[in-house]
Formats: sequence, C-alpha cells, structure tokens
Amino acid sequence: MVIGACSLLFVSYKAEKAYADLWSQLGISKTDGTTQIRESFMFGYLQFYGARNIKKIAQGDRVAVAKDLLAFTKQYVQSEAFKKEYASNRNASKPIPPPPAKTEEQIRKEKIDEMKADIAKTEKAIKEVQPNLKKIFEDNLKQQQKMLKEFQDPNNKTMKILIQGEKSNHEYKVNRYNKEMQAWEESMPENPLTLVKKRLQEMLEITKDVDFNAALTEKYGKKVFVNPTYERKHANWKYAFRAGKELTETVRAFAEKWITEIK
Repeated sequence: MVIGACSLLFVSYKAEKAYADLWSQLGISKTDGTTQIRESFMFGYLQFYGARNIKKIAQGDRVAVAKDLLAFTKQYVQSEAFKKEYASNRNASKPIPPPPAKTEEQIRKEKIDEMKADIAKTEKAIKEVQPNLKKIFEDNLKQQQKMLKEFQDPNNKTMKILIQGEKSNHEYKVNRYNKEMQAWEESMPENPLTLVKKRLQEMLEITKDVDFNAALTEKYGKKVFVNPTYERKHANWKYAFRAGKELTETVRAFAEKWITEIK
C-alpha cells in the first residue's frame, strides 16, 4: 500500500500533467488527496479513504509513486493554501476563555430579582388557589419574604457563601482554560511547519523498529500477527509493515532529510 507506506507523510508532484497521472494511479481526486494529506498531518492518523487503486499499483512502480507522493506533500504543506486551511482549523479549535466572574453586586441583584419574581408569583397564586391550599402558599410567601430581606442584608452569610462559590468556580474555569490553551498550543502550533516536523518525527519513531519478517496468521477471516506485541502496535507501524521495507525506508529517508530543512 503506497499511501500506507507513506504513513503520515503523503506527498508531491512536479507538474499538473504529472498530478493528474498520480491521482489517476491512486484512484482518487487531487482535491480528496490534498484533504487527506491535510487531515493526516493535523490529526496524526493516516487518511487514505477512497484511494481505491492502491493495491493495483505494480510492485515495481510503488517506490516511484511514493516518491512523487512525498514530493507533492512537501510542496503542498508549504503552500499558502495549506497554511490558510491550517490557520482556519487552528482558530476554530482554540479554547474559549471563561466569562469574567460575577461581582458581588451582580450576584446580589440576581438573587433579589429572582426572589421578587417568586414572591409576585406566590402572591398571585394566593388569590387564585383553592381555600384549603391557601395556608400553604401563605407560609411559603412568608419564607420568601424572609429570604428577600436576607439577600438585601450586606452581611448575610448565605450571600457570602454564594459569592465565594462564584469565585471558586471561576478560578476552576480559568485553570481549566489555561490547561486547554497549553494543550492547544502544543497540538496546533502557530507555525504549521512545526506540526509537520512533529508528525515526521512521530512517523520516524513509530517505524524505527518494524519487523518486516514478522509472521502472520489468519484469525476470524483476517490476517493478524502471530506475535501479540505486534498486534498491539500503532496503526502506522502496521501500515509500514504492509508497505514493505523498501517503501518504508524510502519514506524514512525522505522524512529525515526534510526534518533537517525545517527550522
């Protein structure tokens, strides 16, 4: 599998005519191909859905196709189109900061307004309720009026608890936001080539110890590794195994050289 061999990389071509040739060989449109390249770099998992001709490419042609793919990838991720799309996705995924904490005045006003509204509803209900239920509503009204006075008291303990609760809740949200921002900046750096370099390094790390002589067996109608440790390997390790040693080494050599060019 050529794109499988390219793992997270994918690639480039030299001219529009050559592009058409490349995408035709893979059985996928250029638009879908570039989308999958972008998603592979952004999300860290190989995307190659729709490339229906991958298995049909002759064994002897796969290295040449992979090199063209790699060349296209390098060209594409340095293009303005990729940078623009990356910036759009980066901004869309940026964590939203929490709103400012409510002030004591805001909290007090909210509670007073809520209680006044409840009192008005109870007073209306007392006029309309059946006689046998009137006492219940009147007792409820007295309790509400008492709470209103407490909310209006600047030294009320309940109000102080509410204010402290708002402060603690806001601090929690700020801390969570700061952690989310840190994770966002690490996963979506401002310079897209920083992410590209990270993905290349990840691919090299994942594929550094592929055992191309690993034995396979059939289980439940599909081929699996005899060695259970290999079966638990990252999907991109398995893509490299299926692609074969020659293709994987071609991709790794390209990635190693590319990394040195990214500042």
